[in-house]
Amino acid sequence: MPLLRYLTVSLASALVAAYAALWYASPAPIEQSHAVTVPPLTVQEHQGDLLIWGSWKTVAGYEQPGKNAIEIRCNAAKTACSEAYANLLHHAEGEDIEAQVFNYEVVEWTDSLLHAVAKGAMAECIDRNLYVSLSDKTASLEWMPQEGCEGDTGAAMLVGDPL
Repeated sequence: MPLLRYLTVSLASALVAAYAALWYASPAPIEQSHAVTVPPLTVQEHQGDLLIWGSWKTVAGYEQPGKNAIEIRCNAAKTACSEAYANLLHHAEGEDIEAQVFNYEVVEWTDSLLHAVAKGAMAECIDRNLYVSLSDKTASLEWMPQEGCEGDTGAAMLVGDPL
């Protein structure tokens, strides 16, 4: 049950962060606004917990349309990370928001690096590899299909808007 609560809180946090970023960009009703501000780039570590905010910018592979916002929380004791992902899509009929949660298992966590893997997180056969440089306060993401599975391979870097 604590895991379900953790996932729910992570998803809700990402949705609230996305809504707050949209409102901050333009306090007018969201339905009329197309200027989107993504969360500020944040990588904070405190007593075995890691908090990451920002947006994934695709640098290789398929780039999903829209603006996204992410929040990642990692816990060293549980050797786990949870990513709440929200993507806002603008189209002629209005906007849609897509939200997902990805659960990672920490493979390596040192003073300078965190590497975590979400096996089969996308389309049930594409793995997500999260790399966080704790010394540089940067993060990157790679996705690739598992052996015997067809799918997209790509990479993204964490970016963020200034406050």
